[in-house]
Amino acid sequence: MVLKVLLQDIRKLETEAVIVGFFEDVRPLKGLAGELDWLLCGALSDLIAGGKLRGSLGDVALLTSKNKIPARKIFMIGLGRRQELSPALLRSVARTAAASAVGAGITNAALEYFPAAGLEPAASIRALRNGLQDGAGTQALDVALLVSDAASYEKVSKLAAR
Repeated sequence: MVLKVLLQDIRKLETEAVIVGFFEDVRPLKGLAGELDWLLCGALSDLIAGGKLRGSLGDVALLTSKNKIPARKIFMIGLGRRQELSPALLRSVARTAAASAVGAGITNAALEYFPAAGLEPAASIRALRNGLQDGAGTQALDVALLVSDAASYEKVSKLAAR
């Protein structure tokens, strides 16, 4: 498994799939999930409002991008409650994300870096890397962690290189 860090506009990102996380108790959707929801005219919010997704741990949905972004597939992964996110839960989420991606035949994906308040960045990166490796198993999976700003890019790139 290859893990790299990118600071790139999701509308220009060349990858097979985009994986975004969303919390059970945070509405409206934030981060890349919120941006994708806007680009898809509220389609993600409609799934939540219709009760098809809640954001609970283990929630996974595979959607088409409707050609709004270069990636053809979008995976929505439930992160549970915001305050309960821990390195162990983050590893579980990453395992679910990777297993879902390889199960759909994906070999190249972009994953939103979703840090949580109170989590040490090094522990978050370690949990993500380990969970992605667990979920991918023996399958090839290249993952780009997407960060939102230059400061995060510098910090996360250094940690991911370890």
